[in-house]
Amino acid sequence: MKIEWNKRYTTLAAYSVLVLIAAVILVFLFLRIDAVSGFFTKLLNASKPLIYAVGIAYILWPLLRIFETKVFAGLERKRSRKKLVRTLSLVTTYIIFLAILSLFFGTLIPQISDSIATLVGKVRGGYLTTIENWIEDQIAHNPLFGSEFFREQLEQLNSYISKFTDWLTNNISNIVGSVTVFAANFATEIKNILLGIIFAIYFLLFKEHLIAQVRKFFSAILSEKAFQRTEHYVKVTDKTFGGFIVGKLVDSLIMGVLCFILMNIFRMPYAPLISMIIGVTNVIPFFGPFIGAIPSAFIILIADMRMTIWFILLVFILQQIDGNLIGPKILGDFVGLNPLWIIISITVMGGLFGVFGMFLGVPTFAVIYAIVKELTEKQLETKGLSTETNDYYNDGQYIAVTAKKPHDPEKSLITTIKAKFRKKS
Repeated sequence: MKIEWNKRYTTLAAYSVLVLIAAVILVFLFLRIDAVSGFFTKLLNASKPLIYAVGIAYILWPLLRIFETKVFAGLERKRSRKKLVRTLSLVTTYIIFLAILSLFFGTLIPQISDSIATLVGKVRGGYLTTIENWIEDQIAHNPLFGSEFFREQLEQLNSYISKFTDWLTNNISNIVGSVTVFAANFATEIKNILLGIIFAIYFLLFKEHLIAQVRKFFSAILSEKAFQRTEHYVKVTDKTFGGFIVGKLVDSLIMGVLCFILMNIFRMPYAPLISMIIGVTNVIPFFGPFIGAIPSAFIILIADMRMTIWFILLVFILQQIDGNLIGPKILGDFVGLNPLWIIISITVMGGLFGVFGMFLGVPTFAVIYAIVKELTEKQLETKGLSTETNDYYNDGQYIAVTAKKPHDPEKSLITTIKAKFRKKS
């Protein structure tokens, strides 16, 4: 006997079963949240070389394209020579990339190490000795420091120092263990970065093939309209996200070099160390200059108090040059965010993902902003409303929103409503 299924109820039953299965899976994941979190942590750690590889390839791709389209373009006369052009461009790109890394680690790191060692030595041998001599002089010549009250405070201070020494002695094994774990994690990250540099070669060599495979997969699982929309959003993300990262890195490099040159011209101390701090923190939008200037000014204060004000003035001038000249030339206005959204994006992403989130917060939020803006304007055009934000300001007076209909572009929304009301009357 053939069973006749009601399509409507069969569909409802199927959806109910799927919802029930999804609910059971969510409850299971919630109850085993530690195991799930541990699994994703292991997956992330295992994937780090590939993540670094994608990031390095993404940064090096514009340079490789310059060599392909400008330097070795004359070799690509035959189809068979495309692989040769890609290989030559890749080798040249990696030579420049590795030369920059070698220059950084071979020249800048030793100078930074010397600067830190000199700074620590100066703190120990200069400031602390001066403070100790001052205290001894005050005890010998100032009656206040020879009083009973001061002696009690000095004994209490000695008690605190003794307790701290005992704590340090009892926890020295834990401290050494923490330092060892940090060193092991640092070595692991270096290994992941080196593997990422190697794996990036394959991403650069076969980029077009990998993209074609991804497009093939999504073409199979998505409708034509959904695929076109997805591809459009990917291009928006690439333009905003990629342009910001590459531009900001170049901008920060220029700022670090300018800071190093100017500090050497004015003979300010610890130029390599402070220039690196200024350059690295400059990749963080908006808050970066403040994050880099505060510890740098403190280092200058310890080394040479007279130079502190001049250094703050120098950083202020550099930031003005960067904000009004260098930054706009390199980055342009493709981000499209006003300062309020920039502050919100940095605060939220920084709270969730730390310094890494502060750096990626602006381009991530810019992509979301661009997509939401595009969807909003399309919906407004469908309704025949204006897409200009200025038309929606309301300072106490009603501002008519211009309807952008093809048949009557000058007609306002209020006029349309009044006309319909008259027809009904």
